[in-house]
Amino acid sequence: MITAQRLRSVNVAERLDAMAEVLQAGGCADADALDALAACLADAQKIIQRRAAETFAALGAQGTSVRDVLLRTLESEVTKQRWGAAYALSLLGDTPPVTLPTLFEALGSDDGDVRWAAGNILVRLRGDTALVDALRQLLGTGSPAQRKMAAYCLRDLDARSPVVERALFAALHDPDTSVRLAAISAIGRLAIDRATAAQSLMDLLADPNPSVHRVAAAVLGVLGERSDAVRAALQIASQSADASLARAAKRSLRLLA
Repeated sequence: MITAQRLRSVNVAERLDAMAEVLQAGGCADADALDALAACLADAQKIIQRRAAETFAALGAQGTSVRDVLLRTLESEVTKQRWGAAYALSLLGDTPPVTLPTLFEALGSDDGDVRWAAGNILVRLRGDTALVDALRQLLGTGSPAQRKMAAYCLRDLDARSPVVERALFAALHDPDTSVRLAAISAIGRLAIDRATAAQSLMDLLADPNPSVHRVAAAVLGVLGERSDAVRAALQIASQSADASLARAAKRSLRLLA
């Protein structure tokens, strides 16, 4: 059976063997095999998706022209296939701007592995001011998962600016708990106006969600704002019946001391 047909087999092991066969051919894959490999990017099996992306990257390193196939696959109607193409392009060592819509889409995936992989790709584009602005907008307009991941990406990009800070302050009041948690984490690293940041975190010590007020207490210590108000708020929290909150507050008080 020729390689392209094996790449379309219903048998997982046979598809994996066919990918290995493509590589052993020394980068001589024909158009039909590359199209079949692109179809594997949308496979129901994660191992097939990942191995197909890695095979594209290896073929590219061998000198096979795979970029056009991947760019064409970015226009697929299948979400998984678009993501697979964007991931494969990132493995080639150069993530083109045309992949950004797909990467932003992936930040909202139900699959946590996909969300964080997309976030990691975006963070590697450090220094792109247009990317920072797009993530800031996504923080305010995306789905809950996208808003959360946008905050973490901004944090890991060290995107410290007044406009990003304002967006994060707004996200501290997001109705979704995971977004508030991400914004707290980002504020701890990116805050410029530390007094205002500290006040916002102190307000969250009364958040109805236990995870939020625990993280807020912990980040107050990292933030380093040593005002009397901060110390008093943490002192009260350190006496809480919530043992985790009390521990976080005591740890922050030690850091501020």
